Order: sequence, then structure tokens, then C-alpha cells
Amino acid sequence: MSATIVITGATNGIGRAAITDLAKDHAHIIFTYRNEDLKDSLCSELKAIRPEIKLEAIYCDFSVLDSIREACDIIQASTKKIDILINNAGVVNTAYFETSEGIENTFAVNHLGYFLFTNLLLDLIPEQSGKIINVASAAHAFVKDMQWEDLNYKQEFKMGFKAYGQSKLANILFTKHLSKKLLHKGISVNCVHPGGVNTALGSQNKSMLGKLLKILLKPFFRSPLKGAESILFLARTKDNAVSGEYFVDSKIKGTSKASHDASSQEKLWELSEEMVLQTFDI
Repeated sequence: MSATIVITGATNGIGRAAITDLAKDHAHIIFTYRNEDLKDSLCSELKAIRPEIKLEAIYCDFSVLDSIREACDIIQASTKKIDILINNAGVVNTAYFETSEGIENTFAVNHLGYFLFTNLLLDLIPEQSGKIINVASAAHAFVKDMQWEDLNYKQEFKMGFKAYGQSKLANILFTKHLSKKLLHKGISVNCVHPGGVNTALGSQNKSMLGKLLKILLKPFFRSPLKGAESILFLARTKDNAVSGEYFVDSKIKGTSKASHDASSQEKLWELSEEMVLQTFDI
């Protein structure tokens, strides 16, 4: 049955691989973009796959909270329901910089973007059948716990590996906590590790070391479609009972001890509400 899909970070890599595959089955796709040329290219590709497809491309800069709110306002005005929400937009930064709200960019995009975007659209996700899929990463094991005293990692950012790992741990904490909140509604919330994928993630890093790391790792990357497999599996599964889990290669896998800490899950939720200046009563 055709569904309405909303996906972030769809114009490149894993997101693009996922949505071009899902376009074979679904007639209504809403995606966010930042690059106009990539947006036009994706629209052309999706139209070639399914000429009758209904596409809505919405600009959104996930490092800017007001941009997220504006994008959600447009989505709320254009559709009555979202069957599948895929949070895929993300960044890897090798240099420290903050958003206009004073939040370290990696944490802002990779976690707060998921948090605010999902909560603002939650009322459109149907009970008993709706799905939320968050792209996390095995990089969550880069850190033992959230660095609560310095979420920005301003004191020890270095090459940004721990800041990235923390943002991916936050994805899992968010997934597990939201799944509990939505248990009574029958909306599944799961996250995935796509594996190392050769995508544009991290392309904003202009340092020589950042470029060198990507070159050295390239032989070990899997294809974007291979990286998207768990997203496609969760989007297509008819069983909505599985929720709050972490998938690798379409199978449930374990996560770090820190990701299972209920108090950390709740603390992150409350801090996230403070950071986006909005509370969500679910």
C-alpha cells in the first residue's frame, strides 16, 4: 500500500539510495534539501522511476532551529499524514564551530534536528501504523556517556570524533525514550547503523587531514544502497510491534551501556527541550 514518506538528507548518499528505492512503492514523497542542484537532480531521478509520483521538496537547514520550524509548517500545511518519517540528515565536523543559537554544529544537526523535526510532525504520524526511523551509527561507542557538563565539546573537540560519537549516542537515547512515550500509540521508533558509506557526509570539512581521512577510508566503504538496507527493511516491514531497537544489516543489535540508561534518556529529552525552547507533551 502506498504511503506518504518524509525524509531528511535525501539528496545524497544513504538518503538518496533509500528514497529512490522506496519511490518504486510509494506515490507521495516529501524531502528536505539544502542544495538546489541536488534537489532538482533527485526530483528528475524520482520522476523517471515513477512519473506519477507526488514530490514536495522543502528547504531546511538543520543547523537553524527556525529553518526546521518553517519546514515543518510547510509540511503540516501540505499533508494530513506521514506514514514513515526518516531522519537521515547529518554532518561530521573536524573543526569546532557553533550555530547561531550557540550550539556546537554536530550536536545541533545530528541530534537537535531529529528531536525538533520529529516532535513538530508527530501529530501527523498515524497510530498503530506510523514509523519513525533514525539514522544513528556505531560511532556512538566513541564515547562512554553524554558529556553533560560540556555538550558542545568545546573544551576537547580536537578532530570532532567524540562530538560526532556523542551525537550518535544521542540519536539512540532519543530513539529509545521516544519509543516508550509512543508505546500506547503503536508508533514504532527505531534507529539504524548504516555502516561506513562513501557519501557526501563530511564534505564540508576543508582541512587537509579531513580530506586525507576520507581518501584513506574510501576502500573500506560500502555502497549507499547497502548502507540504506536497514532503512528499507524497517520502512517495508509490516510488523510495527518492534520499537526502540537498533538495527545493523536489517537485524537487531546491541548498543552501548550508556544508551540503555533511562535517566540519561530522560535527561537528554529535557535538555533538548530547553535547547529548542519548546516542550512537547506526549
